Amino acid sequence: MNKLSTIRLNKLSIKNYKKLDSLEIEFPQPVMKNDADILVFGSKNGGGKTSILECCSLLMLAAIMGEKVNRFRDSELLFDIASLLIKAGQQESTISGEFENGSKKCTVSLTIDKKQGFTRVQTKGDKLFDSFRSDKKTYLDEIDYFLNSVLSFSSEPLIMPPLLHFNSYRKVQESNPELGMMSDDYSSQRNMRISPMRRGITPVSSFKLEIVRSLMGKAALFEGIYEQESAETLTKLNTLIEKYCGGQIENLRPLPNNKVDIRIKPIGGQESFSFDGLSSGQKEIIATLFLIWKNTQTHSGIVLIDEPELHLNTEWQGDFVRQLHKLAPHNQYILATHSEEIFRSVDESYRAILTSDDEAGENQ
Repeated sequence: MNKLSTIRLNKLSIKNYKKLDSLEIEFPQPVMKNDADILVFGSKNGGGKTSILECCSLLMLAAIMGEKVNRFRDSELLFDIASLLIKAGQQESTISGEFENGSKKCTVSLTIDKKQGFTRVQTKGDKLFDSFRSDKKTYLDEIDYFLNSVLSFSSEPLIMPPLLHFNSYRKVQESNPELGMMSDDYSSQRNMRISPMRRGITPVSSFKLEIVRSLMGKAALFEGIYEQESAETLTKLNTLIEKYCGGQIENLRPLPNNKVDIRIKPIGGQESFSFDGLSSGQKEIIATLFLIWKNTQTHSGIVLIDEPELHLNTEWQGDFVRQLHKLAPHNQYILATHSEEIFRSVDESYRAILTSDDEAGENQ
């Protein structure tokens, strides 16, 4: 499969964001041709790992939206969020960085003002994000989804290629999809999934909706869902399911109220069981790896994962980065972890430990 040129984040500068006074990061390029494009952050609790991932996402939003980000200042929600994001005692926070796509580069900066919310977006250099901007006309309607996911108010990962952000509160919801949800793509369903109290709808994960769409497409039951593409998607999904739980997804079980239950058939021929019967670790590693593969096949992306070790045993933690690179080697990965196994699974040149000025002085 032909890949587009890789969009990556080269540099990041953060000022007055949450507990961070000032921080500058340069993301290392792969040394060898087949090396993963990855940087893994480690720190004590409260060291700023999650803040870095949030800033990466917010800067990507600014890069894609441009000056349209200024329209968000009318939202009362954003005023409240701004006060949470800006360092105590400061009036504004600034995030800036450099992006690269092949030989082209651009710099982007975003200011978050305590009184005005997101404002003053500046972009200089090549126009790297125009093609993504034209594909994201609904972003203004999805700011709630973006912020809920990035700032961990929602358990849903952010799936907005070329950006994927998996927060540390992510969870494959233990709820069953309705067949009616197959009529729409992610964008028109997101707000329903992340706002169940407001809309009276039980949230359903985008991962489960993708499974049901693929099963329906393979069976050629739904118009507009391609059989061959669906079969390929299910093959990749079942490779992961067989690896991590010894079974395969073959069919659905009808439930009342137009809902369906996703069933897993063990390889040994035992009775099928519900996907929700898997452990949290099994569900999270399957869903995370699958969504990254599915959403970066035709466009390489920047993938952010907070605590990739979530619910995983030590063996799976140590193997996680290898599986990422095996499934989707063209992406840039930025990980924040407490896991020594994940930290040690990459070369020293792709690791970074965050320390405060006081800690740095103590280690001298």
